[in-house]
Amino acid sequence: MKQVFRVFWGCTLAAALALTGCGRGGAPGSSGAGSMSGSGSGAMSGGTAGQEQAWRTGLGVVTEAAGSDRAGKITTAAAAVVLDADGKLADVMLDELELSVSGGSTGSVTTPEDVRSKRTKGEDYPLAAASSLKKGWAEQADAFADYLIGKTPEEVSMLKLDNDGRGTDADLLSGCTIAVDRYRDAISKACSSAKVLGAAKGDRVSLGIEAVNATSDVTATDDKDVNAGIDVSMVAVTLDANGRVTSAVADMAEPALTVMSDGGIKAPDMVETKLEQGDRYGMRGASSIDKEWYEHSEGFCGYLKGKTRAEVADIPSDGSDADLMALCTISIEDLQKAALDAMAAVS
Repeated sequence: MKQVFRVFWGCTLAAALALTGCGRGGAPGSSGAGSMSGSGSGAMSGGTAGQEQAWRTGLGVVTEAAGSDRAGKITTAAAAVVLDADGKLADVMLDELELSVSGGSTGSVTTPEDVRSKRTKGEDYPLAAASSLKKGWAEQADAFADYLIGKTPEEVSMLKLDNDGRGTDADLLSGCTIAVDRYRDAISKACSSAKVLGAAKGDRVSLGIEAVNATSDVTATDDKDVNAGIDVSMVAVTLDANGRVTSAVADMAEPALTVMSDGGIKAPDMVETKLEQGDRYGMRGASSIDKEWYEHSEGFCGYLKGKTRAEVADIPSDGSDADLMALCTISIEDLQKAALDAMAAVS
């Protein structure tokens, strides 16, 4: 039986989002790469410190998992946002990761070797040739993000889409004809969780995704199913005009499909990121510094502030940096790579 999970946002979220706000950062080769729209900006040139401090940074993730007789798929959409002082979309970057899994009649499991995100794949993700606009995924995702600049989170949540998840507005369709329902939901989540972390007017937001195939066993048996999954690390950063980090948010997801000995595949009912799990993740008791995962993540992100990409690359991942270890003792290897990917996307 096919199982599908999707996060939907209703009236309660729309009301909550009305109190917050979201924008877009480009990638090399994409339309408007690295640009920052001033549309909807609440802080004027020479604004007060209080206005600048009101800018917020958020990261939202929506994961869908589906399984059938011998085929399964995991899709993770992520959005990095900056909200201006008026609670409107100031900058947004989107990315998405897809993992397909197949099961054989003898319990064999096949997972893809290429676990790059769509933005990272670039022209290797063959959308442009099939698109009526002749545009690739990043170009269309950036066009959707640009379309939202200046809108409130409530306006994003109420965006009209057709039954296939595509936009209905002619202005949007002129630059983006792909389904955007997942991206809309990821942006909504990013807006609702956005916090004042140091971003200010003129900063650009960017997003990096680092994925690792987490499937260890390759054959399911009558006595043991195989969890075919992927570990996804995501980091949203804002950068000032000098390329230094002004704020960051890091998260991880571990979606997995269950493959049985007859090749059948089952999907989980829900996939939550580690930030979404909060204290339920249960790391505090095993932590040498008595911190939950999200607190380690906050420590890592705080440590990134003020650093350039070269300085972030120089952070030792072996735990030898005493200042970092006082804040974060989890492995930072994949989070560091994701942060570097994000910083490279707007360089």
